[in-house]
Amino acid sequence: MTEGVAGRDGSESIAPEDIRAQLDRVLASDIFRSAPQLTSFLSYVVEQALAGRAGELKGYTIAVEAFGRPADFDPQSDPIVRVEAGRLRKALNLYFAADGVRDPVRIAIPVGAYVPSFTRLGFPESEAAAAAAAVEPAQPAPVAAKPWRIWAYAAAALILTAAIALVARHQIGTGPEPGGTMSSGDAQAPRPATTVAPDQSASPQAAEPVAAPASLPVIAVVIAGDIVDPAVEDAARLFMRHLVDTMARFDDLLVVKTPGTALRPEEGADYVLSLNTSRAGDKVEGFVRLSAARDGRVVWTTSGERTLEAMSDGMELRELAQRLAIRLAQPFGILHADLRLATLPPGIGCIYQALNFRRHMKADDHLAARNCLDALVARDPDFHPAWSHLALLTADEYASGLNARSGSPLDRALAAAITAVRLAPASARAHQALMEAQFLRGMTEEALKSGREALTRNPFDPDIMADLGARYVQLDRAAEGLPLLERAAALSGGRPSWYDTFLYFAAYLTGTTKLAENQAALLKAEETPLALVARAVASAAAGDRVELEETWRMLGQAEPLFALDPRLYLARKGFSSAASERILAAIGQAGLPPR
Repeated sequence: MTEGVAGRDGSESIAPEDIRAQLDRVLASDIFRSAPQLTSFLSYVVEQALAGRAGELKGYTIAVEAFGRPADFDPQSDPIVRVEAGRLRKALNLYFAADGVRDPVRIAIPVGAYVPSFTRLGFPESEAAAAAAAVEPAQPAPVAAKPWRIWAYAAAALILTAAIALVARHQIGTGPEPGGTMSSGDAQAPRPATTVAPDQSASPQAAEPVAAPASLPVIAVVIAGDIVDPAVEDAARLFMRHLVDTMARFDDLLVVKTPGTALRPEEGADYVLSLNTSRAGDKVEGFVRLSAARDGRVVWTTSGERTLEAMSDGMELRELAQRLAIRLAQPFGILHADLRLATLPPGIGCIYQALNFRRHMKADDHLAARNCLDALVARDPDFHPAWSHLALLTADEYASGLNARSGSPLDRALAAAITAVRLAPASARAHQALMEAQFLRGMTEEALKSGREALTRNPFDPDIMADLGARYVQLDRAAEGLPLLERAAALSGGRPSWYDTFLYFAAYLTGTTKLAENQAALLKAEETPLALVARAVASAAAGDRVELEETWRMLGQAEPLFALDPRLYLARKGFSSAASERILAAIGQAGLPPR
């Protein structure tokens, strides 16, 4: 019979069956079910420790017996065990901060060794949340069905809102809006002055009224009036069907409604998107209007004319509808422009605060949006858009050094992203958030897979295109990222300037000189750190020593980390060593070698 194993502090013996039961719980979690190598690693070292062979847990034996490496395996030339040990420690920390927050036994792999340690927690149920904070800094956790988890997560969210503000600026600005979708008469109606949503940085509790449920804006899509011409009616209905199908992909930003005949179009909707048509001979003119359902205020209109023959072309009609839907529903699009000026109800307010941060990358916006989302997921843990945007914000906490708080932001970002995917497996934004969290953790292939999954689920979202394209650029695979970034910039009129920054890097690294010059001109006024790096490369490429020195000075002031160690700064942003060296070498060739 196997003897009990001493606890980590040596004060209590833990029965082997209790340890194996805990091992089963860990391996059954989603975190480990999708990671067979980590499962093999953890199972092997735990069983070896229980069998009294902890002294044999060396890199060689783990590689050969747990990972199936050949007998001639050389741990000095192949770091797989060290790499996987780091991943295993992070996965265990994530599990015990989330699903395993109240498990009776904690398993850990101490740094510098491969021998597992076991600790019996033994906290009473009333102290569950405090135990989670003591064992590991609390992190956003996947939604569970039991009430104690929701209370534990709410407590963790409140603890984590004590933030240290580290002001770090990133990419800001907008680009020109692309041409009209329907070719003519395109106008954005002015919006009356409204009360801006209150600052929510002071306390997550003050972010929103507690009693109101989370929600997203609802858009009712209708054909206005009767269409007597069957050919025009068929074309109009096909157009609206493609429009609805495209807009519905943006499921973290809006809800699309197609009312039945028994309902008024504005019933239960925040906006009404209507299509009117008129025919004169062989020409058909279409009018699309977005208006506020409550007061009829016209938000935006567009119109266009087509021949009846062109209207019968299903492919052209589909592309027309898709372009219009993208302009309306995308992040930083027409709907976003209207909503960001409004006093918004729960759910919408937090999501659009998070979008505003991604547009301007300001530390105050980051803190306010994060506080808002922390309170929202504690109150409504089933609201999947909040988890997606919280994961993206937490990734920026690490990459841009914004409002750092205790615990690992990478673990918290991954936990939030996993929760979003669990709640909404079909959501493109959830998979985009998972890509961000995985990429910054060094899980490159998994991240690219998640990014491609996000783009498959919503191939119309410029933000996903730009995000995935940027990841390819950072991996020194700019040729793969360039077309994604070009399309994202073409589709997004109100785009953040980081789209243009990464598009410049993609053009420069692929030798697309003319495009690089055009993008450099767009970045002339940008002063965020990464945009300044792009400006420095552009100045060096143009041989403009004066501009280069000035940009270098501004960069040192805007981002102290870059001044101390530019390679570390780029690595923290997610750039591979190969891409970083190419960027820094371009600056160095002009006579300002990176320190």
